[in-house]
Amino acid sequence: MNILWFVPILSVMMFVHEFGHFITARMSGITVLEFGFGLPPRLWGFKRNGVIYSINWIPFGAFVKMLGEEDPSAPGSFASKPRGIRAIVLSAGSAMNFLLAVVAFSMVYIVGVPGVAPDSAVTVAEVAPDSPAQQAGLQPGDVIVGFDGQPVNVQSFRDATTAHLDQPIQIDVQRGEQTQTATLTPRSNPPDGQGAIGIVISGGLIRLSPLVALQQGLNQTVHVIGVTLSVPKMLLEGTIAPSDARLVGLVGMAQATSETVSYVADTGFWYPLFVLTGLFSAGLSIANMLPIPALDGGRLFFVILEWIRGRRIPPEREAAYHFVGIVVLLTIMVIISFNDLLSPMPAINWGGPTPTP
Repeated sequence: MNILWFVPILSVMMFVHEFGHFITARMSGITVLEFGFGLPPRLWGFKRNGVIYSINWIPFGAFVKMLGEEDPSAPGSFASKPRGIRAIVLSAGSAMNFLLAVVAFSMVYIVGVPGVAPDSAVTVAEVAPDSPAQQAGLQPGDVIVGFDGQPVNVQSFRDATTAHLDQPIQIDVQRGEQTQTATLTPRSNPPDGQGAIGIVISGGLIRLSPLVALQQGLNQTVHVIGVTLSVPKMLLEGTIAPSDARLVGLVGMAQATSETVSYVADTGFWYPLFVLTGLFSAGLSIANMLPIPALDGGRLFFVILEWIRGRRIPPEREAAYHFVGIVVLLTIMVIISFNDLLSPMPAINWGGPTPTP
């Protein structure tokens, strides 16, 4: 059932996308006939200021129906507006997806991500077998409060441990209401998956203030888009393998969502759901602006051609171009989704506790 969570996530992305078209069209004086959530047939709706606002039976996506999208002769139609207005309306959907990605990535830092704050107490979560920590008698729940007689937090303890590899050290350990001293020697070459003394520090949720989180959300969105646009270059340079740059369709996105919801349910951490929403929305903001027929980017391409040529391409020719594009695009989507079924994407590793030095 977790796979059904993909429906509301995609619907929110599409609703936000279409709302961008709707609000800019209304502000530009374009006649909007209907703004609907879900796909027809209509379940319920009402009319206000000439616009039908509807909720439809198929709970998937959203749509905006504007007057004369390819008929410049109709007063108040989309096609009758100047090139600049049409370009803004066409770009508004992707702009809103960009903003949604910023909000989603910001929420990651507001709800919190599991980690260990540098200034937090050194609380032992796990002790590796046959490690210096186990030989010194450390147990889960112990709090290391001192290093060679000096008080420590996570960062200072890590720094001090790294500076004393293969040297005996004394640590002060608080267990319950008692404090005791233990001697151990941090290893310079610990086994794989272990740190120098063989403990895992207990962490919590690291949160940021809303303004700082918003800045981080913006940075993350720009980073994701930059990496996505750099994929062709990285493929040519051999930086990444072709298998790492495969296209993912609706099936693959649904599978990733199902795995993420399972992780959220098992751990109680909500941040992966916001990360996934941010990735999807940032990806949609890019993909929709590609000069592909039937997409906003394809329609914007015709606006640019009109600006270069100085005259409009016949509406019937543009309509035929987009119709063929829809058929090709749907075929590609079916192929990609079929590939997702035959070769599922690797499970997402959302991380976990890491050993400390």
